[in-house]
Amino acid sequence: MTQSSVLQERKIGPVPALDLAVGIGLAVWAIGLSWSHDGVTVPLLLLATLPLVFRRVNPPAALAATFVGGVGLFFNGTYPTPTSNLAVAISAAVAFYTLLRLLQRGQAWAVTVLAMAGLFGLGMFLMWRIGSFFGPVVMVHGAQVALCIGGVALAADLARARGEVKEVRQESVDQMIAAQCEQAAMAERARIAREMHDIVAHSISRIAVEAETAPYTIKDLSDPAREGFEQIATTARETLVEMRRLLGVLRTDSGVGGGTSPQPGLARIPELLEEHRRAGGTVDLDIIGNAIPLPAAVDLSAYRILQEALTNVRSHAPDANVRIELAYLQDTLAIRVSDDGPGPSPSTGGHGLIGMRERVVMLGGWLNTGAAPEGGFLIEAGLPLLQAEAAA
Repeated sequence: MTQSSVLQERKIGPVPALDLAVGIGLAVWAIGLSWSHDGVTVPLLLLATLPLVFRRVNPPAALAATFVGGVGLFFNGTYPTPTSNLAVAISAAVAFYTLLRLLQRGQAWAVTVLAMAGLFGLGMFLMWRIGSFFGPVVMVHGAQVALCIGGVALAADLARARGEVKEVRQESVDQMIAAQCEQAAMAERARIAREMHDIVAHSISRIAVEAETAPYTIKDLSDPAREGFEQIATTARETLVEMRRLLGVLRTDSGVGGGTSPQPGLARIPELLEEHRRAGGTVDLDIIGNAIPLPAAVDLSAYRILQEALTNVRSHAPDANVRIELAYLQDTLAIRVSDDGPGPSPSTGGHGLIGMRERVVMLGGWLNTGAAPEGGFLIEAGLPLLQAEAAA
């Protein structure tokens, strides 16, 4: 990020309340405790303190204003009290610190060196103008101001270093979270692929069996038709073997064997609800419309979404009441799961929501998660039926 872009970002937004309070407070302090309230001293005190209000909006201008006000007070000859001078010094130090924090390390130290050199030159000029009698006084004050400038530069450098370390740490955390999310998505995709393999393999096996048995169940089957059925059965068997070879690595890498139990579907919803109730939860189910046979991929994905939703409730809002709504629409299965718990939190869902989204995206559907209008957490999903049938 360039310096100009940083300054541009600083110009966005209202003046912070702290800057407003500090700038006005220093101005009141300097004027109220000053020995002189003439038409020159008061404006110079305001110029040296009040621009601190806008130090984040335009740091160079704020520093320039405080510097001009301070130098003007010195040359004015009215000499405010030491307490007023302290207010002016604090204002200049804060404005200088703000500018240094916006610069890179090399630029900040270069500005610091230039400020000290300018201060030294100003001291030499004053010694030449007012004579050697006041020379030691000027040098002592100059040394004090130089030490203040160095201290402010060191403080800004340390704050910059801490900020850089914090940014690097936050970047590392963000990268780690992104990597974990990507790993979770890959793992869920592998799980979905295994489940889809089981569904497709079952369908292909049925094709092979029906093609093999067709010559024995259909009377007066012609020889070309018999050969066609035999070819269908052979192709189905070969396809099944290739699918098992292709997706076998997913089962090996995940440590999951190739079990033969059928994939679950919405017919097992009563088991899900009973499991949730046995864990101490409360859940109600509403079915809207007439239940119809679903494509295998939609049936499985709907079951997994509900399973993950109830698992999330038990993990993050175990005392919440859950309401599940299934709507059988003309071309979509709509799912809505809501609870009256505390609502979203940084850890709500996590990898489970990633898995839901992967399943919905696979079917070309949609998914919304977040705070429910009436409070609690809400999951809404739509699984297209026609697209799933075409894909199958």
